[in-house]
Amino acid sequence: MIPYFSFTEINLSIITIQVWGLMASIGFLLALFLSLKEAERKNVDKDDIWNALILALIGMIIGSKIFYIISNFSEFNNLTEIFNLNFGFSFLGGASFAGILLFIYARYKKINVLKLADTITLGAILAMIAIRTGCFLIYDHFGKITDLPWGRIYLDGTIRHPVILYHIINVLAIFLIICYFKKRNLRDGLLFLYFVICYLTSRFLTDFLRCSDLNICDAHYLNLTYTQWFISILIFPVIYLIIKTQNSDEKV
Repeated sequence: MIPYFSFTEINLSIITIQVWGLMASIGFLLALFLSLKEAERKNVDKDDIWNALILALIGMIIGSKIFYIISNFSEFNNLTEIFNLNFGFSFLGGASFAGILLFIYARYKKINVLKLADTITLGAILAMIAIRTGCFLIYDHFGKITDLPWGRIYLDGTIRHPVILYHIINVLAIFLIICYFKKRNLRDGLLFLYFVICYLTSRFLTDFLRCSDLNICDAHYLNLTYTQWFISILIFPVIYLIIKTQNSDEKV
């Protein structure tokens, strides 16, 4: 059984560090470091990696906030709460908006967007692991009540699925899968697309274990979370892109 704990802040007298923000910053640095190393190997301009990751960071912040507001508007009592940066983010919404910005940037710079996506894929996965670890430390993402021995105790004494721990395990498994595919001679873009399809599938399945009995739980519509509905729409163009990329040498 995992005991209840919520490690949200590090107090250093003169400054207070937010744990989730710290882990997100570590994730960004890991993504930058690994992506720059990949850029050397793939002969990709490092300036493009810097610009791409900064745009991705901006996209993550803006997109995750917008998507969360749209999906959970009833939670907010006033405009002040909407613009509060201490809570209310959706990872998938942020990742989607970041992807749109990267596509626009690649088109503007006339570079191969698929090659760029492949270059930052492993770094992005490490960033996800760091961010999800931050979520685990602050006890975010509450699960359904369970009697499994690895359940996590909540404030009210109930034992719940450690959903965020499942996320971390899933992303670690995806990292190993992508490392395997990285050794093969894949067409540009497939490495990134394989990562996306693996993540969307694991996230869709894991969301069935999210709580629905607390006022802090994600909203459910017809027994699916808003994220599951979003994935249900997004997964079809991703499958189409995988099939198209596998059967084409065309540069994008």
